[in-house]
Amino acid sequence: MFRNTKLQLLATGAVLIATVSAICPVEGPLLARPTNLSKSIPVSAATRNLTKVLQSALNGTINPGFNTANTSFSVGIVSLDSPSPIWEFHHRGTANVNGTSKVDADTQYLVGSISKMISNLMILRTGVDTEAKITEFVPELKGKSAIDWESITFEALGAHLSGIPPNSGFSEFYYLLPVLEQLGFPPLTKDDFPDCGVTALNTACSKEQLLQNVLNYEPIAPPFQRPVYSSFSLSLLAYALQNITGNNYTELLNEYVINPLGLVNTGASPGNTSRAAIPPIDSSWGGDYLDNTPGGGLFSSLSDLSIIAQRTLNKSILSTPAEVRKWLKPSSFTSSLNSLVGMPWEIFRSTNLTPSHPHTIDIYSKSGGAFGYTSQISLVDQYGIGIIVLTAGPADAQPILSDLLAAMILPAAEDEARTQSAKYTNHLTAIDKTNVTIEMDLELDSGPGLKLKNFTRNGTSLLDSLEKFWSIAMVQFGPLDPDIRVHPADISNPAMMPNPSNSSTEIEVIKEEWLITFSTQPNTAARIGSELPGQGAMKDWCTSWQLAGWINWGGEPIDRCSSPVFEGDVKAINELKLETGVIEEEF
Repeated sequence: MFRNTKLQLLATGAVLIATVSAICPVEGPLLARPTNLSKSIPVSAATRNLTKVLQSALNGTINPGFNTANTSFSVGIVSLDSPSPIWEFHHRGTANVNGTSKVDADTQYLVGSISKMISNLMILRTGVDTEAKITEFVPELKGKSAIDWESITFEALGAHLSGIPPNSGFSEFYYLLPVLEQLGFPPLTKDDFPDCGVTALNTACSKEQLLQNVLNYEPIAPPFQRPVYSSFSLSLLAYALQNITGNNYTELLNEYVINPLGLVNTGASPGNTSRAAIPPIDSSWGGDYLDNTPGGGLFSSLSDLSIIAQRTLNKSILSTPAEVRKWLKPSSFTSSLNSLVGMPWEIFRSTNLTPSHPHTIDIYSKSGGAFGYTSQISLVDQYGIGIIVLTAGPADAQPILSDLLAAMILPAAEDEARTQSAKYTNHLTAIDKTNVTIEMDLELDSGPGLKLKNFTRNGTSLLDSLEKFWSIAMVQFGPLDPDIRVHPADISNPAMMPNPSNSSTEIEVIKEEWLITFSTQPNTAARIGSELPGQGAMKDWCTSWQLAGWINWGGEPIDRCSSPVFEGDVKAINELKLETGVIEEEF
């Protein structure tokens, strides 16, 4: 804000402003996260349509793209303010004669590599130092090896940045040996294969065998060079935690995840067959994954994964919201502009998921696969919404169902966010005790967030003044984008302010902070008139994140707009407004 002129949204509702460019909006929520999605009109319409579409696919009216007789599935939508799914749908394939006779939210499925997400959650909940070197707690790795174990931390293992091979043993396809030889692979004997862990050849590896064999592995990449998917890394982390705590993986899982979160259908395989969805095709239901369990051997259910999703979305699943926000951040890139890697998130970035109002959306997912099972959990923090897909049967059902749910529910969540944000678009006028009048108009147009359409002080356009100021003081960053936008800062606190019905009393409100996110116009030949080649090569460069809090006036950042209730002079203005009725707005 500008000191003494108070460039802030002086409303009795105590909401604030922010600005961002349509070229480069802020990362994260562009509008306040929608709440009460279970009662949302657009979300309810979308879920009714989802139910109708799925029923049409199951009765043969439309082609689902997968064998519904051989496939059982449970799918659901989760909201940050509801521990149970706000919508769910279940199907038991007619050929699924084993296991449960009724598929519901408590039906157990093998979840494959979703186990990595749950194991990483367990590691974070123990409070262990994720920057610790794995060799400190698994000393067997200090032996002679081509892998630089001394540089590999807990976080590197959890975020696929260790560079070690993905598996130990079960990447060997011994059972396909005759077929592969016919296809031109070189012939092998049994002695050419590892001494343990090879399916259809020998027994599972003991801990001692695994740790001895891994010393002979070659690295796929140096530590922290690039993401290399690894299941075995979670086994190493489990060994380290056992050495630290004295408890094995199953005991740690119960202590730090299953019991405190109240999960009743999650654990190390084998699960409860009477409660399971078991496909008619070959599957690994009932198998014991032994030391490979942390990376891919858990079972779970829609109800339990919904609890994990909801607690993650509302930032309560770890000790502090900051720890959850850190967990929901990428650790590395892939070569794709749309794919990043977290701990152990598979992050998909898209601008095509809300066609009516396109903008970047980050989906934090973890997919999983076991023989006969595929699954995916996806979290969209921008809307506080989660999507869960569990399938038992052929592997083609899960991506079809995941795409279906995302394509239908995310546009509805965007519509609801926009509907709920309409309350911020009132024309606002404030008159302070020196008779300075500030007027502001926020508009909900087709762009990201809210558009700051009008902002004046005693009739002078502060938007025009800001542009002129920028051209003088901030020229090194380039011209200011004139499309000024407002976005939530994701910061809110309880506060007291005068009661609009009785100014001698106070009421409790939530103080929200919003930000002006400055962005600059791209450098292109058309804009600057340069005939030098290459102009516009870096036009997609994003500057808004570099400019937050950059400009101060009298010690106050002008892009931060906060509730006036904590400032004595503005509190007096609020009291004046309440008496004169200059602004009439509901909380």
